[in-house]
Amino acid sequence: MTDTSEKIRSLFLTALMVFSVFAGTIAFSGGAAAAANVSVEQAAEYDSGTVELALNGSTGSAVPRGNIDVYIDGNENPGNYNVSSVDGTDDGTTGRLAFSLAQDVQPNRNLTVKVTGLSGGDGTVVAQDIDVTSETISTSGSNDTDINAFRGEVIAINDSDADATNNGPSIEVDGDSVVLSDSYTDNSEVYTVDTSDLDTGEDYTISVDNTEEAVVTISDLSLEVNIDDDVGDGANIDDTDTLAVNVSTNRGGEPANATLFNEDDDKVDTIVKNLQGNSNVVFDFGNQSADDSPYYVEVTDNQTGVSAESDQINVSESDDGEASFETGTVQDELGDVANITVQMSNTEDAVINVGSQEDDNYYIQGQLTDEDGDGEVTVQFNSYTAGTNNNNTVLSVPGDDDLDDVEEGGSFNRGDLSDDALEAGSYSINVTAGTSPDVTSPDAVGTLRLNENSVESIKTWAAPSDAEIDDDDVDIYDRIGVNLTESDDLAAEDVVVHEIQASGIEGALEYEEEDGSASDATEAFITATDTTPDRINSSDTTDSGLRLYVNRTDVGANAEEQPIDFSNSSGAVTVVDDPDNNTYFVAVDTSDVAFENGNTIVSEEDTRLNATFSVREGPLTDDRNSDSAIYTTSERDATLNLDDSGVVTVSAAAGQEVTGTTNVAPGSELEVEMESESEANPFVLRPETDVAPDGTYTATADFSEYSAGTNFTVQTLDVDGSSDFSDEEDGRIVEADTATVSISDQESDGSEVVVDSAQLSEGGFIAIHAGNASGDVVGNSEYLEAGSHEDITITLDEPMDEDFTAVAMPHLDTNGNEAYDFPGADGPYTANGSAVTDSANVTVGTEEEPTATEEPTETETEPPATEEQTEEATTMDSGTEEAETTAAEGPGFTAAIALIALVAAALLAVRRDN
Repeated sequence: MTDTSEKIRSLFLTALMVFSVFAGTIAFSGGAAAAANVSVEQAAEYDSGTVELALNGSTGSAVPRGNIDVYIDGNENPGNYNVSSVDGTDDGTTGRLAFSLAQDVQPNRNLTVKVTGLSGGDGTVVAQDIDVTSETISTSGSNDTDINAFRGEVIAINDSDADATNNGPSIEVDGDSVVLSDSYTDNSEVYTVDTSDLDTGEDYTISVDNTEEAVVTISDLSLEVNIDDDVGDGANIDDTDTLAVNVSTNRGGEPANATLFNEDDDKVDTIVKNLQGNSNVVFDFGNQSADDSPYYVEVTDNQTGVSAESDQINVSESDDGEASFETGTVQDELGDVANITVQMSNTEDAVINVGSQEDDNYYIQGQLTDEDGDGEVTVQFNSYTAGTNNNNTVLSVPGDDDLDDVEEGGSFNRGDLSDDALEAGSYSINVTAGTSPDVTSPDAVGTLRLNENSVESIKTWAAPSDAEIDDDDVDIYDRIGVNLTESDDLAAEDVVVHEIQASGIEGALEYEEEDGSASDATEAFITATDTTPDRINSSDTTDSGLRLYVNRTDVGANAEEQPIDFSNSSGAVTVVDDPDNNTYFVAVDTSDVAFENGNTIVSEEDTRLNATFSVREGPLTDDRNSDSAIYTTSERDATLNLDDSGVVTVSAAAGQEVTGTTNVAPGSELEVEMESESEANPFVLRPETDVAPDGTYTATADFSEYSAGTNFTVQTLDVDGSSDFSDEEDGRIVEADTATVSISDQESDGSEVVVDSAQLSEGGFIAIHAGNASGDVVGNSEYLEAGSHEDITITLDEPMDEDFTAVAMPHLDTNGNEAYDFPGADGPYTANGSAVTDSANVTVGTEEEPTATEEPTETETEPPATEEQTEEATTMDSGTEEAETTAAEGPGFTAAIALIALVAAALLAVRRDN
């Protein structure tokens, strides 16, 4: 390779380098700086790991090395950017301090150099805002000269062989000569090419002295700065709103500087954050004064130096802020959490006070911030923890809003939860807009009324053994009537749910969760509630004063009640709380709990239990509010319904129902197992079914493939087959019930239809479905005896007002009550596995009324006709064409009227003849 080629490669030693050097802002440290009398004479310079400071001193001595600290973006020696070597020179008045860093500083970082101990003393000089914008991609020693640059970056070429008279190499971009800028270095010249005016997606060739070439591909960083519209309308906000911008780029992970400038282009604040590819990063500058409006934000990507600006942001003075209470009086019970809603106008800050030193000997104060901008903040006051100086558990705000600077005071001070609690009564509340804690002139005042706690009731519900009571996807109230049934008689292994209506509980449960002792309502209830097997007059094991005792009472004479030992019944209790309605559902799985003597509910045939829940009326007192519920548990059982011969009878057809009753909880899933006793017709059927709210169950099976006369056995099991709890019964397949039905197209006024005929082997009903066999039942017949029936008129439940297809379907009377009970019972007659049906088109309309005729007008009796008149009438009756035409076209003319006219003419003729 020629010397010329080597030189050219040296010129590309830093062949994509965004390089700039800025004068630093110099700060001095009081008298120490004056003693040293040393300052930064010119720009601090950073290049490839070396920092040089040109210093000026009047001490006449060499520039001291001193102690050097390096800060990157305000952090001291981040990433071990420690000083590795120091050198100083001096010409009597000016010196240069140079030192190297252990590793290169990444581009576009803010470099600060602090030198202390100058002139042997403690003088300090600081060079700030040394922008590190150099990025070097070396091409020396390689033939790869393809370079990628983002539009807006600066391509730099360093001619390390340049001297004082060297004007630099000749450089062209795509054949066009360009003017290169040069930047100061001591022994080199740096020439730069700005890519701001180049086109993205294009390749550009840079040649040096027409000898070597580098191909640069220009990409678009897509750096965008948009005003955040979450507060105000973006470009127009007031001084109580947050000034923020959203920054996005198509390449993430690198830091960017966002700088806020005022109307005089003075820098107000700078924020450094890492960008995220193709998603917004919010740079929040907080509240800004209207005096310096308008503002704009300039964002610079640190790796490339590419910048973008926001639109102008106008800040105006806000109207005076106001704060008020949603309601002037807030009521709750002592021990609960009171919700106090503060409404804000023209402000996002307010100070709230609960209580007062003068009137209540207790107060708590907090600074509120409406972070979500909805104009209100709900403050939760926990009356259970009030006075403990555990501020975070007394006042809190839910959601995205904020609470700060909470201060609790007054002569009332509990110390801990076991001491005297806050008294029931009325407490003053006030609120003031702004951030000042001085609330001597509040915007609004109100009252917090804390009433005495109470236990209103406790009642029991039954739930299936596998019920998930605390399923977040299902509201517990939606379970009522499905798999939650009020009952005081439960089957062993089912879940008993104690519904407790009581106040004064919420605060203790919320405290346990906020304090970290509990992760959910169940753990909080168990932690806060005394459930130990101790009995009457026992001391509480918790500070809350809550007790739940469940004792077995049918223990016989002269024996103590046996309590359930919840401490040895892990996982047996589940709690669903509804504090807004002072309701708590405490579910106990009877298969998992044991009595104090070790016996389980399941091991006992029958038990009688008394569940008592109580709340201490006041602190340090044995007086309690309480209520109890008594319920029993029994061995799980089921009884199959048999026919008069004492067997379960089904037909050799589809849709056969086997029914029974059980004491297991409604909603439980059961299996009814039917096993053949015939080798010629072997089968085992296990249809599943749910227990209905009335304790009945119906299993449906298909016997159409089996022969009449086959015997089988029937038994009811839990759905998983784990246990059977009904007696085994005999079953028999009989000939299938048969039916036929016929219905014809017909006209109807919409209130009824007529079925032509039906043949029912076992009696039953004819149902009318609209549209098709799966359509709604719109009517049914009365009970029909077994046999043949014709012209069966069925009145529809509601008249039809348009034509429809009527599907007639015979139904059995499966429960024998001669009342149509489908779909609960009374399934349809079937043939070949399908319901027996026939259909017809019903035309709905009314009978045509006869055409209205003109009624004769009543006239006075005329005198007897004269001979002339008689002759005229006779002439008209003679059948002339004119007379016929008039008669045919007369209004309301009918055949009957024509006949009357003829008779009248005849009578006249007779009269004339006489």
